[in-house]
Parts: sequence; C-alpha cells; structure tokens
Amino acid sequence: MNRLLDIGFQVAGNWRLEGGRARIDIHKHGTQNNVLYAFVRDGLEVMYVGTSTMTLRARMAGYASPGSAKRTNLRVNQLIQALLAEGSVVELYVLPDNGLMHYGPFHLNLAAGLEGSIIRTLGPEWNVMFGRKREDAQANPSAGNEEVGAGDEDVEAEEEAPPAGVPAVQPSVVGRFRFKLQPTYWKQGFFNGGIDSTQLLGSDGETVEIFFGDEARPITGTINRTCNANGSPRIFGGPELRSRFQTLGELTLVRVDVFSPTSIRLCVDDSPS
Repeated sequence: MNRLLDIGFQVAGNWRLEGGRARIDIHKHGTQNNVLYAFVRDGLEVMYVGTSTMTLRARMAGYASPGSAKRTNLRVNQLIQALLAEGSVVELYVLPDNGLMHYGPFHLNLAAGLEGSIIRTLGPEWNVMFGRKREDAQANPSAGNEEVGAGDEDVEAEEEAPPAGVPAVQPSVVGRFRFKLQPTYWKQGFFNGGIDSTQLLGSDGETVEIFFGDEARPITGTINRTCNANGSPRIFGGPELRSRFQTLGELTLVRVDVFSPTSIRLCVDDSPS
C-alpha cells in the first residue's frame, strides 16, 4: 500500500453496508476522469486496481448497482460486501490524472500507463482472480469468458453509464439547509450557507461539487470561510451557477442537500413554510 501512497494515491471515498447492500461515499475527485483507482482493505491490502475513462462517480456506480449481465461489477460488488460484513474497512483510493504529462504533442494517459505495471508488481487478489478466470476461459472456449482482466473493465462500465439527466450514483443525504436566492446571489453566482451549514461543509479553499436540480453533472465551485465574519461558508459557483440561478426568481427558497463536505445538490424548496 505504501508504494501507492508514494506515487500520489489519495483516499477518495469509502464503502459501507446499507440495508445489506454495498454503498459508496465519494468525498473527492468524483468528477475526475482518466482515473486510476484501487480498493483497499483496512488501509493496508490492495485488493483491486482498475482504470476508468469515465468520471470516478460514474465508474463506481457500476459497482454499487451492478446489472445482472455485468459479471465483473457484480462479483466485485459481492466481494466488497463480504469484506464489509466481516467488519473490514474498504476504501477507494485514486490517482487522478492532472493532464500535464505529454510525449511531444500527445497527452500521456497516466492511469492507462500505470495500471498494468501496478497489477503485475502488487498482484491484487481480485485482479489475479479475474485474470485467472479469463485465462481458463481462453484455454477452454466452450466455458465462455465471463470475466475481464486488467484494462478491460471500462468496456463494461461504459455500457452501464446512466442515461443523460440521471445521476450516476444516488448518494445519501447527510445534512440539509436552506437559503433565499438574494439579488446578489442571483446576479453573481454565489450564496451564503449560514450557520446551519457551518458543520456540514468543507474547509476554506476546498473545491465543492454543486449539482443543480436534477442535473447529473456538477458545477465546480469553491468554499470560502473568510468572507463572512462568523466563519460560515460562502459557496462560489461562478458564471455556471449564476446562469442556473437566473432560471429562478429572486428570493426563491433553495434547499441544499449535503452528500459530503464537498458535494451538494441545490433544489427549489417546494415544501410548505
């Protein structure tokens, strides 16, 4: 595990059991694509390594809600559930691609370049398991090739991508607050969370995912805790958030569902006052 940390892998989320099913909370890098990811047991044992050209959140949706025909997603989901049921901690680590690596004019996909080497060096149990199954299937074609090996899981992931307008993962709401769409918010694309949001949102300067209405793709915003004298967060969403605010009337009551300190969804609050 230390070898992954040494090259920049970061904790991005964790798996948990909810109603007997494996669910994932993604804390950061949810909208990152070209990502190399790993499932790690108890902070020590690398169980599986994979890549995705999709966003991290969309790729994890395939594991959290596997279709019956998607054998790899289904089996990984079952393996994760088994570890969680034993009391193990299963975390999601990622190595995001910052897009800065090039060979001449060509971008080098860091995730694709490293995946095979990491699997060969570390021999994660679940990768080895699937690789052996594929080798067995190739040796005996009549048995069928149910599993995929290193580098192939994204074909399956793309097939499981949700339709446009449908969120890839339905995360749990851990908190909620409201605000009125003040004229300055409407004109400039920010809002103050107020005291109710103080313990729910992240630190000053952190990036936050802002989902608006039923949109599946988030706006990238920033948390500021220096603008307000009481230290409560102000969320800046820039022109993208401003354009969405301007589809609403000024002083509209907006509900904020908090999925994590750096992931929120804004919805018009139609509940009775």
